[in-house]
Amino acid sequence: MHFFSLPFGRVMSATESFIHGLDEKTSASLKFTVLNPKGRIWTMVVGGGASVIYADTVGDLGFANELGNYAEYSGAPNEEEVLQYARVVIDCATADPDGQKRALVIGGGIANFTDVAATFSGIIRALKEKESKLKAARMHIYVRRGGPNYQKGLEKMRALGDEIGIPIEVS
Repeated sequence: MHFFSLPFGRVMSATESFIHGLDEKTSASLKFTVLNPKGRIWTMVVGGGASVIYADTVGDLGFANELGNYAEYSGAPNEEEVLQYARVVIDCATADPDGQKRALVIGGGIANFTDVAATFSGIIRALKEKESKLKAARMHIYVRRGGPNYQKGLEKMRALGDEIGIPIEVS
């Protein structure tokens, strides 16, 4: 069961339009929809199938009303594309801090050809840039990913948590 279908006739926000514009300029697929701008659970997930599963799991666990977005990227985006994409997701996820903890779930299934370490390099750059916003929003980051170079990518994420002082749980 899908908890998050969009209403018919919904208009894209400026942020979603920006991502749509990126998507038109690349062979990669970049999708981003804000479901609840005040949500406390945000996702940056690779692949449409995985993205739906992550979103549905949040709903199944009783937190559908806390899910801030639906997001997915796929098609082996390069580091710059992932950097721009991650900046948008992080900006939305950290907007208007209210003192409550928030979660950013970075994950996906097992990649066939996407270099996980390269993809994570763009995300890591964005996380470093947005460090103060992440701290102000009391963001906790959860990372799970498999595929080519996944061990190197996960290790880079673990090291980032120590470097910037933000809780990053890697599995």
